[in-house]
Amino acid sequence: MTKSCFQCGSAGSAMFGYIICDVCKEKLGLFTDVTIKGHIELYKKSAKKRSYEEEIRYRLDFVEKDYIKKKLKLLYILERLEHI
Repeated sequence: MTKSCFQCGSAGSAMFGYIICDVCKEKLGLFTDVTIKGHIELYKKSAKKRSYEEEIRYRLDFVEKDYIKKKLKLLYILERLEHI
């Protein structure tokens, strides 16, 4: 059974629990290791209270919570549409 890309529906493979095709993966603009290392160095120099890794984890948590709130709002609207 071929799995479909979450974005375009083409055949894809798993990436962190999501199915994505090669074309859509390229369009993500993923950072290279060199770019990530550069960001780590810039972050160290900026006198932040968190490490770069902690900042990324914080942002992931924020995005996840924001996604859940927005999804709940949309699901609520769908539910209410059935009663209006």
